[in-house]
Amino acid sequence: MKGSIKILTAVLLTGIMLGIPYPSWAEEREDLGYFTLYDEEDTVITMTGRELDPGDRYIAADNRLFEVTGIEGDVVKVRYVETIELPTITGELLGAKIGTAGENRGVVGIYHTHNAESYVPSSGTESKDDGRGDILAVGKALASELEAMGLTVYWSDNSHIPHDGQAYIRSRRTATELLQKNPDTLLDLHRDATPPEVYETEIEGVPTTRVRLVVGRQNQNRAANLEYAKRIKAVADDMYPGLIEGIFDARGNYNQDLGPKTMLLEFGAHTTSLEQAQQAAEYFAKVIPAAAGLTPDTEGAAERQIGGGATRSLVWMVVIVAVAVVGFLLISQGKIGSLAGFFRREAGVGQHNDDEDDGS
Repeated sequence: MKGSIKILTAVLLTGIMLGIPYPSWAEEREDLGYFTLYDEEDTVITMTGRELDPGDRYIAADNRLFEVTGIEGDVVKVRYVETIELPTITGELLGAKIGTAGENRGVVGIYHTHNAESYVPSSGTESKDDGRGDILAVGKALASELEAMGLTVYWSDNSHIPHDGQAYIRSRRTATELLQKNPDTLLDLHRDATPPEVYETEIEGVPTTRVRLVVGRQNQNRAANLEYAKRIKAVADDMYPGLIEGIFDARGNYNQDLGPKTMLLEFGAHTTSLEQAQQAAEYFAKVIPAAAGLTPDTEGAAERQIGGGATRSLVWMVVIVAVAVVGFLLISQGKIGSLAGFFRREAGVGQHNDDEDDGS
């Protein structure tokens, strides 16, 4: 036990000195309030119930990238950075669009960290005390549609209540169990807390809700998962324009350190209906095969794009491990003070900006 404490201390201290963000599990507001993001012109960019920090980034539906610069109460100020280019999606989509059973291949894992989340218009409450929230029905709808397309799906309805700061720690066990099934992608389904207009839309004339993607900035797979999110949006924009509300690259871990194709998905808000969220799940299921590279026509392109991010993530993880080992050795020898002095003397290592590693 003492050895484990020394290792943890080494990781924390050396990480802090290097400016490595400590893994955390950011939470949503518990009062069902929401934050409104305003740009420099005081134009509303979006709303969210998710806690944000300066440095967090948001890719809007029109692919404009914004960065959080300040927060005051319920107001989040953002600045425009650039308009990003999503991956080019061409004829590789044809196989995924057909969705014939047996044509697709692959394994998908689905779970719910906040399994009590519900939709007020459908069930009269935003959260079920017994943990059997409406969000489980959304996960089931997504799983059923994916299975109908020929994929193998492992859907977990494990409970991780209460909805508190430890929920992601409890759901990590579920995620780890699903990883033993060797999924090609692991999806954690949630719903947001905003006014209905943020998510409500129509696709092909059918009322549905938009889906928001969330990538945690504080995990070694961040680069790969961000590329995966961009690919999901690129495919969805081609197949079902308007389905994706945007992408948050935000403070948190969300258990995404477990793999390069793990994603947190927000299916609407508590103010939209379960039926709309289930409809969105049916559309989203058709996006997954091409986005995750689960068809012969899409596998190569997906691996090239997401794999590039995974390589960057692997290099960073090796650096973190190496630093932790050095820190442990120095702590064991009583030399951690010397290590701190070294980093203070050397070229401002602590000024590392974790948003500069992928140029997004």
